[in-house]
Amino acid sequence: MTSTRGEYLLKNSISLDYGTKPNSLQNDDTKSCSSLNIESSNGLHYLSSSPFHSHSSQRQSSNKHLANSIIQHRNSHENGFIVNGSFFDEQIFQPARSSYVTDYVNTPHDCNRFLEGHHLSFTSSSNLDVHLYKLAFIITLSDWCVDKELLLGHYPPDDDNKEDKILEALSVYKRFCFPELNSNQRNGGQLITDSATYIFTRTLSNGQVEYGYCRRLSKEYNQMAEYPIVICIVSSHSYFKLYDGILNELIKAYMTSELECSLLMQAFYSKPLPMPNLNSSGVTCVLNDRRLFFYVCPRDDRLNHDYYSTLLSCLSSYQIIYLFESMLRSKRILLFSHYPSKLTKCTLALSLLIYPFIWPYSFVSLMPSSWLNDLLDSPCPYIYGCLRDTMQQIAKTPDSETLIVDLDLCTLDGNLETTYLLPYNLRQILESSLDYVARFRLLRTNFILTNLAVSEAFLSVFTELLYRLPDFFKRNKSSIMEKDQQSSVGPDHFQRRDSGIDLQSLVSMELSQVIPNNEPKAVDNYLGYEFHTDEFLRVQIIPSYVIFLKEFISGMLFMKFLDDYQRNSENTFSLFIHRLNERRQRSNEDLTINPLIRFRQTFDLLEKQMKLSTKPTSPSFSKFLKKIFE
Repeated sequence: MTSTRGEYLLKNSISLDYGTKPNSLQNDDTKSCSSLNIESSNGLHYLSSSPFHSHSSQRQSSNKHLANSIIQHRNSHENGFIVNGSFFDEQIFQPARSSYVTDYVNTPHDCNRFLEGHHLSFTSSSNLDVHLYKLAFIITLSDWCVDKELLLGHYPPDDDNKEDKILEALSVYKRFCFPELNSNQRNGGQLITDSATYIFTRTLSNGQVEYGYCRRLSKEYNQMAEYPIVICIVSSHSYFKLYDGILNELIKAYMTSELECSLLMQAFYSKPLPMPNLNSSGVTCVLNDRRLFFYVCPRDDRLNHDYYSTLLSCLSSYQIIYLFESMLRSKRILLFSHYPSKLTKCTLALSLLIYPFIWPYSFVSLMPSSWLNDLLDSPCPYIYGCLRDTMQQIAKTPDSETLIVDLDLCTLDGNLETTYLLPYNLRQILESSLDYVARFRLLRTNFILTNLAVSEAFLSVFTELLYRLPDFFKRNKSSIMEKDQQSSVGPDHFQRRDSGIDLQSLVSMELSQVIPNNEPKAVDNYLGYEFHTDEFLRVQIIPSYVIFLKEFISGMLFMKFLDDYQRNSENTFSLFIHRLNERRQRSNEDLTINPLIRFRQTFDLLEKQMKLSTKPTSPSFSKFLKKIFE
């Protein structure tokens, strides 16, 4: 059974009243959110059983209240705006920049003033890491086959500076640089021509996740190697926009001079990675010709990437929600594409959709072709991002637990479930919200707003289901320090083997360990917290919520979440805690507002506030930068 994006859009498009002909709808993708007459959309009044739709005067007054509910919020911990009762960091409203490099060639005095201000700010800020990245290297091939990689440069240098030792240390990364290489092919297969940044992930033995950011320079643009050149940055931090900007400069430098690229690689490495807080100093690096690289690490992780908007451009709302439900069902998911950038962004977006939960099984954002056969037969759930050329290794008829996602053709194949997992009303609201974002794109070129909209749509599902959770979760702080290394469930379940390197333990895991126990009972754990399951279920007033939660809270995702929530709730779950508290504080009048109307008006207000916050900048951008340090 195959689901295509085109078929879904034709069969399930929502009729909206624009006062224009249908033909104009296809070409006008830049309309403001406020121009959409969502309240008169066919069928939308069936999304909620609240009295909101039965009293037009109440609807009008509620809409008026919502349309003006944007309040600036500042304290010692956070600055931002409260929009329709939801807090958004002020960094969301800063002017978007196409480049993080400012040219001071004509205004050297401004450059000196900025560096002086940055130095003062740097002394008062804390850092996530003493270096901007763990390592960076430049690699190519001496022959078109596996294990023929040729190292062209790296930083930091090895103590002995012996190429054999360095290549051995880089052996865990090199397969990701040329994932199309297959041990069964020699001088065969298709070269990847995608020049955009792609991301691979791998998990160390201590559970720490590493991110590899790679950019490929094809042989047409370099005169130094017969095969493509790959520049790779490895970091423990998920900052796509930062490392993508750095790769832009390294590629430019390498095309000019290998020495210049090596010096720039060293200069970036020497910079610390600041803590993303109100006092963050940002990342600053002086480039050649009085050019300055400057990047402020966002406090909201959703500003670090464009993964959600990429996923939304590849699949329909129905398909994305189906994959979301499949993850909650612990299915096996294989994603395919010719383009590593699209593939890895969509794979990472899928894993992030279930926030505040973490996918506890095997996850490979970019599967090297030579590894795929070893992992396909695993009885455990997994999510693998695979190059399209490897699709021939997949059985023509997938088993009932495996889904095949073709990101290039926008199709989803497999034995698709005919029943929904999510409660029906929540699923309808989620699907309509995503349709709204997908069709009108909010701001066509504003991936920030699209990212936020997709994230909030899925987060609202868990917020609605779990807003009573704090009433039944009792944290024992004294036990965290004593038992932080233990887990209420076997720790092997929770390590994301992103690289797929730990093959033996993955394949040998007993199948019974990954089958959830559907009987609700008290959560037994070693971290000292208590979650009163039965009491939590009894306070649910909607039967469909009880049916979903009864199964969900006994599964691996939820049990892992409780352990993490006990250990580090403030840092990891700050956004989720914000949304829980906001949901708990809503008045009865707030609850009468249709959730889809609230969603639409919230992002309409965000769009307007972004436009108000965007001001023309000077050519040197110095005025805006100076404000950061006031």
